[in-house]
Parts: sequence; C-alpha cells; structure tokens
Amino acid sequence: MSGYLAAYVAIALSIRHLSGSFTIIEIAILRSCGSLLIATLLVLRGAADQPLFGDTRLRDDIARSLLHMVGSLALIWSVANLPLALVTTIEFSGPLFAALIVFVATRRPPERLPALGLGVVAAGILLLLGQLDVARSPGLLVAVGAVAALTSTNIMLAKLAARRTTITIILLMHLIQLPIYLVLAALVPTQWLGGPRPDIATLDAMGLLLIAAATLALVIGGFMTQAALANASRHGSALQLCAADVLRVPLITLAAFLALGEVPLQAMLLPGLLVICGALVSSLPGAPERERLAGAAR
Repeated sequence: MSGYLAAYVAIALSIRHLSGSFTIIEIAILRSCGSLLIATLLVLRGAADQPLFGDTRLRDDIARSLLHMVGSLALIWSVANLPLALVTTIEFSGPLFAALIVFVATRRPPERLPALGLGVVAAGILLLLGQLDVARSPGLLVAVGAVAALTSTNIMLAKLAARRTTITIILLMHLIQLPIYLVLAALVPTQWLGGPRPDIATLDAMGLLLIAAATLALVIGGFMTQAALANASRHGSALQLCAADVLRVPLITLAAFLALGEVPLQAMLLPGLLVICGALVSSLPGAPERERLAGAAR
C-alpha cells in the first residue's frame, strides 16, 4: 500500500514538472512507451503465466483502453493546470460514479452505511465546486470528467481480471493506446495543448537530468498503479477500490506544498474533510458483506 501511495505522489509531481516541457499528449506517450517496455520485459521473463493472446476477445480491452485514454488525458491536463490538492480531492468523487454505474448495471442501490458515506462525499464535492465557482473555472469539470472515466475503467477491470493476467491487461492497453496517442500528437495543433514548450536541446545538464528523473518516476509509478488496480480488482468491491486509498489526499497535498510551494486553498478545507470522511464510510462493508465476513470468521 505504501508503494502504491508513493507511486501516485510521484506521478503527480512528475506530470507537473514534465508539463513545462511536453504537451499532455507527449506526457501520455512517455508513460505509455515506458509501461510497454516494462510489460514486455516482464513477459519475456515469464511473468505471464498463461498464453499472452490465448483469449482473442478484445472488445472489452479496446473499450476500456479508449475510455482510459480519454480519462488519462483529462487527468494529465488537470494535474498540469490545477492545484494538486484540488485535483486529488476531486478524484475522490469516484465512489459516486462507481455507485451510479453499479446501480445502472444491477438496479441494486448501495447499503445504508455506504449510502451515507456517498451522501457525505457528494456534499463535499458540491460544496467545493460551489465555493470555487465552477462557472468561472470550467477546468474543474475536466477533473470531474477524468474521475468519471477512470472510475468506469476501474470497474471494467474486474471483468478483464477474471480472464487475463495483470501483465497482459497492461500490455494490451498500451498497445491499443500508443498508436492513437502518436496520431493525436501529429494532428492536434500545439497551441490547443498550451502553446509552445521550451526547446529541450537548450536545457542545461541539471534540467535534462530532472526531466529524465521525472519521466522515470512517471513510467514506474504509472505501471505500479495500473498493476495494483488490476490486482485489487480481483479482491475488492467497486466502491472499496475507489475509496480505500484516501491517504492520497493529505500525502499529495503535503508533497505539493513541500516540492512546489502550493498552499492548499482555504475553501478546500471543509469540503476536503467531508470528502475524506465520506470516502472512508462508503468503503465500509454493508450488512450482507458484514454477515459474510462474520460467518467466515466463525
């Protein structure tokens, strides 16, 4: 768990640093290339314990990869342009989207205790968006959209994890995404992505070293979080996967303050506390699950 949390902190700080030299699509390409390289090396070393493409049904992989790509680009933009503490807090609206998706798919509402937690999360997010005036800061909706898309892909992982290894899921995702990223990088005008960046060739040795370190942290952190999510999806419910890592909020807030000098907005304090408390409550098991756990303990 500590490595998982450290990976998220590394990803956030890396994206913020790399955004000074690369567009959001180029950052996504760096992450995708690195993850492909790591996954390929692991496959060559025998990490995939079943035939790599033994199951050729790729419809679910393609759908999840495309949705993940949209969510990733939106999240990279958010991390590059919004306060990190704000983006991380908004990320914990994920349980709301998870509950909505589960309800639409199964017509089964959450149990009372998780529902209470979801209500607190919703109150915190609405208070946060209201205090920051989303009408004047439409970029906040990009962060919310990123959460909705990535939460959906996390739920889709459970289905894929039932028939594929973690390495295969990651490898297929980046094999699907990378060609699309390359086409987008070639076709999308640079000014649409924040304007021209400084010429990397003009940077001094320290600048190049920092870019290399940020890229390495982004690649390793991105691979670790994807692997952790794929493995966790085999053991936890959708709501628990979205809500169990609330320590990310204070950790990334602290890292942003220490590394970037970002002081948390005062308007975030009460909404942030509500979101954290609500996420913790929503991750608690409902009555049927508590009965199942009690029976297993006996």
